Amino acid sequence: MHFMVLPLVASFLRLSFADLHDFCACQYGTNSRVDMAATALVAFNCGNPYTFAQAKDQFWIGRHSGPGPRFQGAFLKAETGRIDGDKFHNACLEDSGGASTCFNCGSIQENTDGSIICLR
Repeated sequence: MHFMVLPLVASFLRLSFADLHDFCACQYGTNSRVDMAATALVAFNCGNPYTFAQAKDQFWIGRHSGPGPRFQGAFLKAETGRIDGDKFHNACLEDSGGASTCFNCGSIQENTDGSIICLR
């Protein structure tokens, strides 16, 4: 009996603690590039607490490994605090996105060409 309760408690705890992120964007689909139109729709939706994380002419450089985003593009940040990954994903789906991508970054480098690199 005790063995059946432990997996249920563990699964409940996983659901109650969403992953929090510094930056997120919508994607066309799982493991695909950033969908700028869907990301903008999420940002401009007054019911969502997100804003663009970079200036108009800036963009994040994507990397296959290491810190920062996996895909190049513009990302959103929370107006206060951090982004709940599940809520952001649902916002993307509601605004015509196919999926979402998120990351954390503790230190950034802003380059003169408008690119932004996550250093750690």
